[in-house]
Amino acid sequence: MKKILSTLSFALLALINYATVHTVSNNPNSPGEYNNLQTAIDAATNGDTLYVHGSPTSYGNIYLNRNLTLIGTGYNPQKDNPLVSSIATLYLDSVPGIKGCSNSRIIGFNITSQLLNGPSGYAFNNITVAMNKIAQLQLQPTSANNIVLKQNIINYVYIIANCNNLILRNNMIYYTASYFQNCNSVLISNNLFFYQNVSTATTIMDYSTVTNNIFLNVHPNSNFATYNNNLIFNSGSDLLPYGNNTGTGNINGSAPIFVNVPDLIGVNFSYNYRLAANSPGHNAGTDGTDIGPFGGVDPLPNLYGTPPVPQIKIFNITNSVVTPDTPLEIYVKAKKQ
Repeated sequence: MKKILSTLSFALLALINYATVHTVSNNPNSPGEYNNLQTAIDAATNGDTLYVHGSPTSYGNIYLNRNLTLIGTGYNPQKDNPLVSSIATLYLDSVPGIKGCSNSRIIGFNITSQLLNGPSGYAFNNITVAMNKIAQLQLQPTSANNIVLKQNIINYVYIIANCNNLILRNNMIYYTASYFQNCNSVLISNNLFFYQNVSTATTIMDYSTVTNNIFLNVHPNSNFATYNNNLIFNSGSDLLPYGNNTGTGNINGSAPIFVNVPDLIGVNFSYNYRLAANSPGHNAGTDGTDIGPFGGVDPLPNLYGTPPVPQIKIFNITNSVVTPDTPLEIYVKAKKQ
């Protein structure tokens, strides 16, 4: 039954994509075209899509050295068989003139160790990282352009360097000791930066545009940045803008008031981080939507990480014992995302 479910699920997903689609599963109970993700990447052609099945076993350390779209199950899938597509460390790898990860998309994974640039440090461009759970983010290529990080849950941003036209949008970022170095045209919008107590800080790139974010127990440090319509609370210095920074519409020293967040010890999937109706940040963004990750142009839809593709949620055989020439009765429930 699981094999039938896997086949039907991936067949449904393949219908919506015009590139060549490959399936990957290291779960022997639900096999795919490949059982090793790195092997699938190395065999793929630029522009291909890889659907990576959820599994009890991690796919290990992966080097993304092609222009590919990688789609996992989401980091907290809500379905009958909620297995997760997990990668230990994902390297964005490029070798000039030979192969590279430029123009790739990474969607719906649990990256349990790090998201890094490859050991070569070569340049790459046009990367989208969306709807993932990432333990640590560290990008230091020689140069990178047009990088979009959105709708992710990130435990720790260590450093982002040499990245131009960078968008950090609608993420939940915990333990934020973030350093943006040698970056130009940086937009930091509708994120939740938070920690369990006032003991760390976010260092925002100088000259960046910082709008509609929540800073909770975290203080941004920067020069010549523009701060508009951010909410800051319990940061040690609840004042935006300050120094040589500029901006308007910031909410200083007011608690965000979530719907249901009893504590700030990491990201808890059972909590509701949306702003309550009586929150000072409710509908207070520059665009009239909520400040924080559930407002703006790319609102975080939920804490599931489910990629925006159709998926089968329930698959049951209702008459598992049949006689010859008796129809097999199957109940299938699917959902478009």
